[in-house]
Amino acid sequence: MKHNSSAVSEVVGVLLMLTVTLLITGLVVVAVNGLNKNMDKPVTASVTASEISEDANNKYIIFDNTLGDSFTLDRIMISLGIYERPADNIIIYGSDTKRLKSYSGDGIVALGGRFRLLSDYEDRLGWDSFEISSGEHLDYALYDRRANALISKGSIVIP
Repeated sequence: MKHNSSAVSEVVGVLLMLTVTLLITGLVVVAVNGLNKNMDKPVTASVTASEISEDANNKYIIFDNTLGDSFTLDRIMISLGIYERPADNIIIYGSDTKRLKSYSGDGIVALGGRFRLLSDYEDRLGWDSFEISSGEHLDYALYDRRANALISKGSIVIP
């Protein structure tokens, strides 16, 4: 029987394949986790519509950040709907500085801070073709646009 000592054993071959597989898997994991570092942490806050008010120019809804993170208005999106008319809805983007105003004046809503959603009309609440009447329930949901996550939702009765 002839013995060949120059060949690589099967065990060493399996170990080499396993090492290469683990190395490739590790590179993939590092690449995926490296991409996640660029994603923003979602805003965690409790935002409630506290009142409907008006001044000399128009009506507006006041929202309060009662619990959680501070956020900038340009980061949020507000979905509005009417409970009594489910087909009626509109989305207001936080970057719309004509409609959304923070009380701080800098676009930041800190914990305990407030912001206003200004109506497009002087005598009633409405935005574009979306109008809501007295006695109806305005449903709202605030979303973090960067993280695509729900921040808070609720409902308020229009006086």
